[in-house]
Amino acid sequence: MHADEARDAGALLGHALDELTQLVRDVHRAVSARLFDLLGARADPVRLLHDGVASVGYGATRLGVRAIPAAAGLAVAALHNPATSSLHDGPRGRFALNALNGFWGDRIAMQRTALATELRIRTHDGPLRRLPANVVHDVAGTATGRLIVFVHGLCANDLSWSWGSARRWGEPGITYGSLLRDTAGWTPLYVSYNSGLHVSANGRELADQLEELTGRWPVPVTEIALVGHSMGGLVVRSAAHQAAQSSQDWVGLVRQLIGLGTPHLGAPLERAVSKGTRLLARAPETRPFAKWLNRRSVGIKDLRYGAVVEDDWAGFDPDDVVDDRCMPGSFLAGINYCAASATFSRRPTGWLAHDLLVQHASATGNGPLRRLPFEAHRSFHLARKHHFDLLGDPLLYEQLCTWLGAPTALPG
Repeated sequence: MHADEARDAGALLGHALDELTQLVRDVHRAVSARLFDLLGARADPVRLLHDGVASVGYGATRLGVRAIPAAAGLAVAALHNPATSSLHDGPRGRFALNALNGFWGDRIAMQRTALATELRIRTHDGPLRRLPANVVHDVAGTATGRLIVFVHGLCANDLSWSWGSARRWGEPGITYGSLLRDTAGWTPLYVSYNSGLHVSANGRELADQLEELTGRWPVPVTEIALVGHSMGGLVVRSAAHQAAQSSQDWVGLVRQLIGLGTPHLGAPLERAVSKGTRLLARAPETRPFAKWLNRRSVGIKDLRYGAVVEDDWAGFDPDDVVDDRCMPGSFLAGINYCAASATFSRRPTGWLAHDLLVQHASATGNGPLRRLPFEAHRSFHLARKHHFDLLGDPLLYEQLCTWLGAPTALPG
């Protein structure tokens, strides 16, 4: 852990504990106010004493929960060993920070920059790199002209693609990318990003990095495939769309854009939270919970209806939006858009037609009010599976090979 990471971690923990203290305080105030109102004027002396004691108690608690973690962070920073690695580079630190950024990444990027996840890219065996030139250096001698880019989902990271690989493929570290590298000559690239930022912001950053990366690639790039899991599918759609608007060269090389369990039309859990916060805000006793829940990141709020570009969210208060205001999805000419879904049910119908987080209809862009023009043969359903099975399933791998025109060769 670097010194600035220790400092920001302590300050962030203190801030989070302070927000929880405020939540308890505000609920306490609302409940006590209602009780004292019922008792009337005869209870005013007790009310005055109660409010004074509570104010002092909560004030002292807030001071303590902010100061102690912040001081601990400063102490750790002062004892920092320059030889230690960054939290962003180790697998455990990356897991924790990417999850944290998913929930509060927009605020972290503004207030606790040392903990903010930057968009970085790596090769299959290389480290994450911020500069595309360094990615090119890592792939020197092994680069091919066919690039396949994998983008993770909310709160996940670039290592998610090998989740459960020992159980699925027989050995750790195997991914769709490594299989396609070994059997079809694709060069896999894995992206890590702050999923708490707007999808459109991550899409723009990814587009810019791919433009520089392909311009520096050591061999001529002949084909690019983009694969996104969950929110990652929205990010790659956004990147391609914005690249086309900016006339970037790399998007002309994209032949396949594949979403795996992507909430193209939104996620029911985010919509439920949004409706729940509006209900909670109606009563003083529950309003503090609504305020606390509304602090979730703008990236999560983009999942309500599948916001992809800035026009989908700009000019609206995300906590007041109750209708789908996203622009109709436009697919770029020359790109084959593919969608894979998973459901707990055998068939993609009924109340189990979801993968725990994303409904089949949303993953395939087939909603009652808005539809995306996925062709039937470019949609794939994985039965009796959940959302994270889409990260590494043999049946889905075979379908990916079909879409990519690659031979199927499974380990063992």
